[in-house]
Amino acid sequence: MRSLLLAFTVCIFHFNVTAQFSFSDSAVRSRICRDIFVLASDSFEGREAGTEGERKAYTYIISRLKEAEVSPLVANNYLQPFTTGHIKFTKPARLIAAGRSFSWRNDFGLCAYSANDSVTALWADAGFGLVIPDAVTGSYKDIPGISGKIVLINLDSPSKLSKDTSLEAELTPAVRIANAVIKGAAGVILYNGQGDYKSRLFDFSKSDSVTVPVIYASSKVIDFIKSHPSGPLTMAVHLERVSKTYNNVTAYIDNGATRTIILGGHYDHLGKSEKPADKGAYCVGADDNASGTAGILELARFYTTHKDPRNNYLIILFSAEEKGLFGSEYFVKQMRPAMIDSINFMLNFDMIGRLGCEGLLVTAEASGSSPFWPRLYREVKHPGFRLKKVASSLPFSDQDAFYNKGIPVLYLTTGLHQQYHTPADRPSTINYTGMAGLLGYSERLISKAGSGEKVPYRKVPEINLYLEIAGFLLGYFGDLLSF
Repeated sequence: MRSLLLAFTVCIFHFNVTAQFSFSDSAVRSRICRDIFVLASDSFEGREAGTEGERKAYTYIISRLKEAEVSPLVANNYLQPFTTGHIKFTKPARLIAAGRSFSWRNDFGLCAYSANDSVTALWADAGFGLVIPDAVTGSYKDIPGISGKIVLINLDSPSKLSKDTSLEAELTPAVRIANAVIKGAAGVILYNGQGDYKSRLFDFSKSDSVTVPVIYASSKVIDFIKSHPSGPLTMAVHLERVSKTYNNVTAYIDNGATRTIILGGHYDHLGKSEKPADKGAYCVGADDNASGTAGILELARFYTTHKDPRNNYLIILFSAEEKGLFGSEYFVKQMRPAMIDSINFMLNFDMIGRLGCEGLLVTAEASGSSPFWPRLYREVKHPGFRLKKVASSLPFSDQDAFYNKGIPVLYLTTGLHQQYHTPADRPSTINYTGMAGLLGYSERLISKAGSGEKVPYRKVPEINLYLEIAGFLLGYFGDLLSF
């Protein structure tokens, strides 16, 4: 397969080939096998971001980049450190109404603004929780005795106010929560969050918080509470705010071109399992995502050996993906406009090592992020597996930050499996032959996409995103239940 690929790419790009590496199937399998066995060894302690395991991982990755003669993006430094905050949930949160205990994550979730606290108190319905001078709807003026109570706030908005752009700030969850706290609320329960409002509630990289516990509840929980108006509520939030420094690894293959292709994937994982039954075993993450890291390293070898005069190649191994996509979010936020304009497209590898776990199926996510991708997938053959195309860029991996910045993205994955996020995700479970074949297919995709004009961007309608997220989750949980 690699020999055919070489002939194909020479015809298109007139690549300048050196003899540093052999790209026979056996040589590729040997290198990716070595990389996965090292990165997913217990000595790397599960590669949790911000730990000694992360340091061991990026030290190894840098050594392999140097071996391939891939230069750092920034002179003399492959590392891109960044500091961000996140929340550790120290034990399950609680919500009790009229003697009924509700389930954290199924019935309610924690909000990024919440304090680490617990309270038992009567409740009051504050409607939309708005304090807007001269507004007839949403004022606290007709709600007696807020102080010392748990306040319910509907994050929807009256249509006459939501259309007023001058009130945009007043309608945000942060301001509504602050209104309740100023009036003496002992706790806040939010519901009916929509779109961007809901996403802000769960952005746990935020450092700002209030002095009372705050949760977000489902409609059925709110209906139950309102059907028991006289009883107190108990809510308890157990969390710890943490600020840590993590390290992306960045490298650059400079071919003197005006365009750049990004090859990325996260290298961090979970560290030790928190499940008692696992007895402190490391989640070494052979597939998630030592496989993607090994794949990116192999592509780095290929593109530093086969020079492409049409494109430069930016190699990024992200940290803190498992903490909340922090590494890719940080990289995108610090990109300057000139760099953004130069990007041709971004390819993300996350979990590419288990071909066969979904019936020889590879998922091509974000296939709607460019009008060029459907034709690309039709024209570039993929023997050995079926290709499932998902139009949207689902917000579960590192390509999403680039997509949201207006950059076309490709995301290939062999899918979820029973060993996902468990200590059983070991190097022995990887399909190395299948992975080598997927890398060969990826090189053909990159060669074809990079040979013409700059790839155009397209935003996928949000309705597709919601439907595909729902389908993804239902399919995932269905698969887990079927084992």
